[in-house]
Amino acid sequence: MPDKTSIDELAAVLTAPYTHLELGQVNDHAAYVLHFQGEFPFHHHTQDEMYIVLEGEVRLEFRNQPSVTLKRNECCVVRAYTTHSSDSEGALVLMFKPKEMFGNITESD
Repeated sequence: MPDKTSIDELAAVLTAPYTHLELGQVNDHAAYVLHFQGEFPFHHHTQDEMYIVLEGEVRLEFRNQPSVTLKRNECCVVRAYTTHSSDSEGALVLMFKPKEMFGNITESD
């Protein structure tokens, strides 16, 4: 029988800024629930990632593109090698990305 996971239960234990828990994995990709709070520095990845805001609001900043503000039930795909950062007063975000990407961040000036 497939396992069932509650986003609400995962969110309840995410208290520190930019902490995450894995919701589930499909092949080599995973869905993560994250608590966004404050600023996260500019960085980039070698693969795409998707942000879906479940609660709150997140502002994504880009080096050579206009910023994007995501509100509840809005999403954005950040393409590979796109330098970006995020800022939030507090948000619950669902992210889809290759499992290998967590911990594989290249900071950018």
